[in-house]
Amino acid sequence: MTTPRRLYPGDLVEVKSPEQILRTLDALGTLDSLPFMPEMAQFCGHRFKVFRRVVKTCSSGTSSTMRAFRGDDVVLLENLRCSGAAHDGCEKACMIFWREAWLHKVTDPSAPQVPTPQDDELLRGRLKTSIDPNSYFCQASELSRAAPDLTRAERFSKCFEEIAAKNCTFFEMMQRISIWLFWRVRRLVFGPFGRGTNKATPAGSLHLKTGDLVQVCSMPSISRTLN
Repeated sequence: MTTPRRLYPGDLVEVKSPEQILRTLDALGTLDSLPFMPEMAQFCGHRFKVFRRVVKTCSSGTSSTMRAFRGDDVVLLENLRCSGAAHDGCEKACMIFWREAWLHKVTDPSAPQVPTPQDDELLRGRLKTSIDPNSYFCQASELSRAAPDLTRAERFSKCFEEIAAKNCTFFEMMQRISIWLFWRVRRLVFGPFGRGTNKATPAGSLHLKTGDLVQVCSMPSISRTLN
């Protein structure tokens, strides 16, 4: 079997047809635990440029904030975000993750795009939008299953993988590492950032209007509002 060609930033790709994508999905509508969401079906047959290879990603509300997809086959496409239309109008506008199996590279960008019938009813019928009445089923909700936690050593190795994936140059990565080191040293020298003891968000309003002049409070005053 021929190994699929890896995609890199700037590559022109076309989202495969609903029938082709359907063949990659399991009974839950996922590929290696990453859902193909109903909001993605509208892009079938359309062309986009690759924005980044997803070497690592972040999540909130878990013990680890940095994760990586199994298989190293996920990319982002330029200017594509989830509309939330199939999830009660969710407004998070998350970047959409694309498995390379859902895309094919356009080798001749000058070739005219041949429109194909978009019969996506079977595809949409396979795609879940909720786990129960109070829980959505989407790429954000399934991220912890599709992308395991990274160890400290793996996080460090991702710096080199970002360069190999052409997401950044060597000098850009050195700049990122330098900024990270600066803030680490600053924390050691000047202490942690502002923090407080609140358990809930304080209530209060200044009833500000457009054009009002304000002054940012002192750090001790700000700390009294924080958890």
